[in-house]
Amino acid sequence: MNELIAISSMENAELAEFVDGIAAHVGIPVRLTRWSTAELVERLRSDTAGSWDLLLGTAATALLDPALASLLMPLDNLDVSALPPSAVAQDRRWFSPSGFVPAFCYDPHVLAAQGLAPPTTWEALCAAHWSGRLALPDPARSGAGYLHLSALLERYGDGAWDMLDTIARLQPSISGSSTAPIEAVLASQAWLGVTVSTAATRAAQEHPSLRWCVPDDARCYEYEVFGCRAGSAKAVQAQQALGWMLTPAAAAISRRFGKVVLGGVSGGELKVSDLQALDAQKASQAKIARCAQWHSLFAERVLDE
Repeated sequence: MNELIAISSMENAELAEFVDGIAAHVGIPVRLTRWSTAELVERLRSDTAGSWDLLLGTAATALLDPALASLLMPLDNLDVSALPPSAVAQDRRWFSPSGFVPAFCYDPHVLAAQGLAPPTTWEALCAAHWSGRLALPDPARSGAGYLHLSALLERYGDGAWDMLDTIARLQPSISGSSTAPIEAVLASQAWLGVTVSTAATRAAQEHPSLRWCVPDDARCYEYEVFGCRAGSAKAVQAQQALGWMLTPAAAAISRRFGKVVLGGVSGGELKVSDLQALDAQKASQAKIARCAQWHSLFAERVLDE
């Protein structure tokens, strides 16, 4: 069948809009498989992702492993001149037109009933009244979880571990996705869910009582990377599809889902100029060690989930 096969770890709702736009632009259908960041990476490593043409968005920290980046072809025919140099791989195997942003999601009415104001920092979550009322994503399984962890380490250095140790003692629930913490808030199992702006934006659209914010001590974004599989028989159409991701139409979708759009304003009050780009190379190289240390703090909660 004449179709493009795409893999991604984006949220499903925005993926549906991107796929529709790409299919209309290229003129052939796009068949999509979506996995969590961790599962997508594992499938690429183990060569169990099946046949695919497009990498339609995943976390940069997941892709900067040379063994994974080598699966992509240089995008020599793609005009990425509008992007900052740091948003394009030196060998042009991937590019990033948008970024993930850390977020807290909560219902302000629920917090007000407890006499609480919405927290604006991770440091605020160390207070005893959050005991049993926090929902966090596991950084080893969730790109959202690792984004928050990396942002905290960039802000506080090793001092972040002391803060996380305090939070671990409050017995938060632990999950493997960016959406599960929001679901915990909706089910009254948590007062606050740690997530990303894309998931929080969609949830707030569906549940008007929800609000979200970017933590003041994690004000960064992580590049969301795109590429084409080396050896794809549909490399020409795949690069056309990736070209559409650089259009104003694609940027509008990213803005609507609360992402930063590189070189422009992203949904609500988010601006690239107000956020710091995550050191994705450092975060990628340190991921195994960082996640192991995080698990040493939260081990009891992870084992319970």
